[in-house]
Amino acid sequence: MSLDPPADRRRRRTHTAVLDAADRLFTRDGYRSTSVDALANEADVALSSIYANFPGGKADVYAALACRTATEHADGMREALTGMTAGTNRLLAGFDAYVAFHRSRPLAFRILGLTDVDDRDSEVVALARTRIDATLIGIIRELVSAIGSTVPDPDELVLLAWATVNGVLSLEGRRTISRAGADSLIAMARADAVRRLEDFGDAGR
Repeated sequence: MSLDPPADRRRRRTHTAVLDAADRLFTRDGYRSTSVDALANEADVALSSIYANFPGGKADVYAALACRTATEHADGMREALTGMTAGTNRLLAGFDAYVAFHRSRPLAFRILGLTDVDDRDSEVVALARTRIDATLIGIIRELVSAIGSTVPDPDELVLLAWATVNGVLSLEGRRTISRAGADSLIAMARADAVRRLEDFGDAGR
């Protein structure tokens, strides 16, 4: 399946090179303006190699990149929680990792939502959608478990924080608000999440 790196080392290198190239080109030029030829040139691979690894062409590349992005996102969140003990520290570590990831990867929101493709473009898009959802839901559950919260609806605490960050960064991306304004709103959301947690006596857990 083109969503997964091939077992063969040579094909795996090509697979990785194409996804790296797609990440750069989709971020810079957008999905619609990026041709398969451009992907091949940027990745320094033959056009036939792209179709050998991604039979559905550009849509398959997009879907595979989205799955890789979701995995990297989840791995970064897990790494941020390592060594943290108190519930508040874990919450803040997860919050900060979430913000940092999306600040460093401006394409992430769009690609994780598979915004530029749909199930008619390639049969693997629906599979990618299912995999991404499972990955993101999984990391939410891990974060909730790591916080160890007695908040009545801990999932809502995490989702509210994420949704707030999503909205703020979206406004910043559209230049509706400045970077300083976004930082201020993110700091408010961060403090609000801590307050909600501390209201239930979980700060030291």
